[in-house]
Amino acid sequence: MENGTIDKESQGGRWNHLNKTYQVRIVLSVLAFILILSWDFFYYLGGYQINWPLDLAFTVLVLTGIWVVSGYVDRLNLFVSDLNTREKEAHELTERLNRITDNLQEIVFETNEKGEIIFLNQAWTQMTGYEIDECLGTMYNQYFDQEERVVQHLLSVIKEHKDAGRVELQLLHKEGKKVWGDVHYKLYFDEHHQFTGGIGTVADITKQKQAKLELERSNQQLQMQAQKLAVAGQIAAGIAHEVRNPLTSVNGFLQLMKTQYPERTDYFDIIFSEIKRIDFVLSELLVLAKPQSVHFQEVQLHELLEQVITLLKTNAVLSNIDLKQPFKRQDAGAILADANQMKQLFINLIKNAIEAMPEGGSIYISTEKVLNEWKITIQDEGKGMSEKDIQKIYDPFFSTKKEGTGLGLTICATILKDHHGTMDVSSELGKGTAFHIYLPVCQKSRQQQVERT
Repeated sequence: MENGTIDKESQGGRWNHLNKTYQVRIVLSVLAFILILSWDFFYYLGGYQINWPLDLAFTVLVLTGIWVVSGYVDRLNLFVSDLNTREKEAHELTERLNRITDNLQEIVFETNEKGEIIFLNQAWTQMTGYEIDECLGTMYNQYFDQEERVVQHLLSVIKEHKDAGRVELQLLHKEGKKVWGDVHYKLYFDEHHQFTGGIGTVADITKQKQAKLELERSNQQLQMQAQKLAVAGQIAAGIAHEVRNPLTSVNGFLQLMKTQYPERTDYFDIIFSEIKRIDFVLSELLVLAKPQSVHFQEVQLHELLEQVITLLKTNAVLSNIDLKQPFKRQDAGAILADANQMKQLFINLIKNAIEAMPEGGSIYISTEKVLNEWKITIQDEGKGMSEKDIQKIYDPFFSTKKEGTGLGLTICATILKDHHGTMDVSSELGKGTAFHIYLPVCQKSRQQQVERT
């Protein structure tokens, strides 16, 4: 059925083409033949004798002449019709091409041999803010930041007769801002290697560039942080060596002196308290100064948190603080960790929360499983921190407390790094601070849980 329809359409097409090819010849030949017959008919009615051989020769000659002359007209009409068809197709193709280029997210451009812009699509307006009409005929390089670098690059490419390339540059937006563009171009040369023009595309890579720059800044900050930690470690090693040994001697002699001056016991108690504080600071510094041996094993998270809370509960009660925990000791939750270091991590964070609330309040300690991680949140109702302070909390020796050493959170960051964990902080002045710790779920425990289900 379909083949029959196609054959009919094909035959119809051939007939239309044939009709256009001989249309004028046929019409004029028929009209001429009818005219000659009419002439002969009226000539015969007038009583004249017709010389049929001569009349026939005349008719053939006239029809032949008309056929030849009208053939030129038919060919001219056919040429005009074909030209109109091609012009219509070219117009439709141009419109289709314009629709495609105008809907592209990338700029499409073309320049002549002078470097003047002769074509742009709508993406140009979206990316630069300039209208296309005001930019056609202008030089390509007047829209670039640091255009000299781009011009030198293109001149070297043209000199080497390279026909294609790529370059990253910044476009100057009409409003004054700068937009990063990734340019892919193709250059054209004549047989004498003379530059005749070029075409290309420009993709907006501003977001990618900003992300890359942000990553570089983050890496620089991490490098600075690592350098600070390294310096802190070196300082700690020096302090531990230079201070701790003589401090032990001082402590021993003071113990002897205390027995000799019993009436000054209160003074000695103050001195021993300060020596104990110095020793505590040195202990924290030593955590940064030397690598700690980490013994990983499966640890029950909630059981460990219970132990930490029990350890700090007395301190919290004395400070009029309520430690609230929605989880239960027997809740399943295993992590692969060094139990002692995890205790130190949580003790530091909960102690910070207690010290952040001198007037009392509540501390909320909660856990939540998020994909393949345990999220532990320690939230207080203290005075909170500013964004500026949050940026510095991991810096060694930075503290918002008068008596703080500035090493607690630095040690926490070191412990988390060893355990492949992360931590982020959210805080609001006057409302409190929340520390969110993320630790990987113990793979062995996960596998057992999957097998049970």
